Amino acid sequence: MNLLALLLRRPLSSILALLLATAAVAFSIGAARQADGMRFGVLGSGCAEERVSQLAAADVDLAVVDVRWDRFEPTPGQIDPGYVHALTSAVERCRDAGVGVVLGLGLQYAPAWVGALPGGRYRNQYGIDRTGSVPNVIFSAEVRSAVDHYVERLGATVPFGEITAIRVGTGEAGELGFPGRVYGSDSDNSFWAFDDAAQGGAGLAEGVEPTPLPGWRPGDRTRDGRDVTAEDVAGWFGWYTESAAEAIVWQIELLRRHGFDGEIHIPLAGRGVLPADLFQAVGTRLDGTADRDGSLERGLFYPDQLDRLGALAADLGGGAIFADVTGIGDATAVQARRLSPPQDTCRPEDAREDPRHAPGVADWSAFRWTVANARHAGLGVVGENPGSPDAPGTGGDDDSEGLAAQMQHAPRYAAECGLTAFFWAFEDDLFSGPGEVDITTYATTIGSYRNGN
Repeated sequence: MNLLALLLRRPLSSILALLLATAAVAFSIGAARQADGMRFGVLGSGCAEERVSQLAAADVDLAVVDVRWDRFEPTPGQIDPGYVHALTSAVERCRDAGVGVVLGLGLQYAPAWVGALPGGRYRNQYGIDRTGSVPNVIFSAEVRSAVDHYVERLGATVPFGEITAIRVGTGEAGELGFPGRVYGSDSDNSFWAFDDAAQGGAGLAEGVEPTPLPGWRPGDRTRDGRDVTAEDVAGWFGWYTESAAEAIVWQIELLRRHGFDGEIHIPLAGRGVLPADLFQAVGTRLDGTADRDGSLERGLFYPDQLDRLGALAADLGGGAIFADVTGIGDATAVQARRLSPPQDTCRPEDAREDPRHAPGVADWSAFRWTVANARHAGLGVVGENPGSPDAPGTGGDDDSEGLAAQMQHAPRYAAECGLTAFFWAFEDDLFSGPGEVDITTYATTIGSYRNGN
């Protein structure tokens, strides 16, 4: 069934509301049991000698160590031995202390020479190439070849057998999706699928399809003298989102081919596009209508994308694939917590049927919606709090809570939603941050869950 047909389907009727009280009690008991086994970690770690012993003493299980591709391979085929030594030493320090390492693959930190490859940069419908260090791994065969060689060298220098999990992504923060929107220019409402490979197939990565509407630009009502229908646009957006998901599939298969058989974590930004918003956006031919937060340009429609990744997880075996829900306890949770009844946390009925047909999802917190889609797709789920609302890139707004409130609510949400692991964003805030929380605060929080309190 195509995307437009799915969007047009009416929400399924349900008798679950009659059972809600009983189900809520059962879910609460299940969440408490899950919390007892939930792993705790930190983001942005360097496994520094002066910190790692304190992490271990706090009962932290995992540390996310991000690789900088630009520092690992500053020129083609030339690895920086100093950086490699620092990286491998960090991994060893964490492992020696009993803290597992989650490696950030670091494609968002591509060296400049990757962007200079044929098709190395994303291009939008205005003909503007995306600047920065995020390479065009979705469409460019040359970029994918460079990534292939990079992953091979990375696995040879940082033995994959010593790594608990690897985080993969295509966007600016190492997340699923295309680059984010460009503000303050004539390229607002930017869709990043207008390079030569995406439009005509020249230099297109193997197994990737070119656009189904060559030359069409979002917002245009006609193409080659004929009307562009909502169904045409739904098909184009389905191709756009699928292309982003397929680039994640390719990375996972690449890691497996190079010998990594541990966990794969896929960071997901916010809630993506909701079904009702997508229906409205398609009707206006993607002219910017109903785009809450730039998710349309980034190509984030989790119901379809997570289904694709769930199918891959079922096929591959040999290590689980996890949706990494970022922003647990963000501003959308604060807003949803104020509703009557509150809509902030997961409920047992959320993933029993396709969440896209659930009523009232616009009121749900972003992580509740994303968790429901991940569960429905058969994926494991890990997650993280949004980080300080004052820090760049955390999406803070007037409803964002400070770190002390995040420490209170985010692990609780993770436990209630049955997550496998919760990561604190960021390690620096526990040791040298604004003072709202510290490593002792996190140790106390972890202990409260481990002891069943």
